[in-house]
Amino acid sequence: MTAPPAALSPDVLRAVGHRHGGAQRGTAERRPRRTGGGSAGAGRCARVRAPAVGDTGPVTNAVTAGRLAGTSTAPTPQQAASTWPRMAALGAALVLLGVVALIWSGTGPRVLLGALGLIAVVRGAAALRGARDGRVERSAGLIGAGTAWLGLVVAALALLSAPAAGWVFVAVAVLVLPAVAAALPARRTALLAAGVVVAVGVLALGVLAGTDALLGTARTVVAAAVVVLGLANLAGAAGMARIARRPAPAPAAGCGGCACGAGGCGSLR
Repeated sequence: MTAPPAALSPDVLRAVGHRHGGAQRGTAERRPRRTGGGSAGAGRCARVRAPAVGDTGPVTNAVTAGRLAGTSTAPTPQQAASTWPRMAALGAALVLLGVVALIWSGTGPRVLLGALGLIAVVRGAAALRGARDGRVERSAGLIGAGTAWLGLVVAALALLSAPAAGWVFVAVAVLVLPAVAAALPARRTALLAAGVVVAVGVLALGVLAGTDALLGTARTVVAAAVVVLGLANLAGAAGMARIARRPAPAPAAGCGGCACGAGGCGSLR
């Protein structure tokens, strides 16, 4: 038979009780406090805050997100409906002018050159108006001014004489590829190399075949290029017409359409 345990002294009992109470207080301090009552408040901590939404957070839409990301978006049916008639008219005019220049060797090239000059004047004036109204950047306005001035010079040379028009065609054939290379940095090397080849070919043709052959070849090449450009505009107009016939997309759920004309909800921030 074992002996009963010895009685603990009061000092020992107080020390044990102090340690036990401190452990319970530490557990209670580490435990998050609950808010609310019943099942509605279960599992929610008083210190957890919900993320800001609505008026306190950034608002955007698909169009604005694509614009901020630097990606291009497909035209809407409304934009396509207003664009394809102009593209079709320009394409038909270019095809007609190119064909006239090819089959009417005397006056056709001068008519083509004068029409191209007038088109350049119109486009340049439109860019100038856009820059004055603030719809386009100032650099675009400067380019438009240069285009309008160059168009006037080209139209005047077309009225001057057939040889003057022929030399303008030669200059166009030599300078068009470097101009495109300046506008397309991603393909600049290939375009500049092609421009050098064209310049060397023009020089060789003028030396070996004479001036008349050079001017006639330049007229033919530019007229054919205008026909191709017109066909490309007609193809683009057909694509825009197909987009214009599509039904307009329905607005997203919760969207009242109040800011669609201003570029989307994100543009109001």
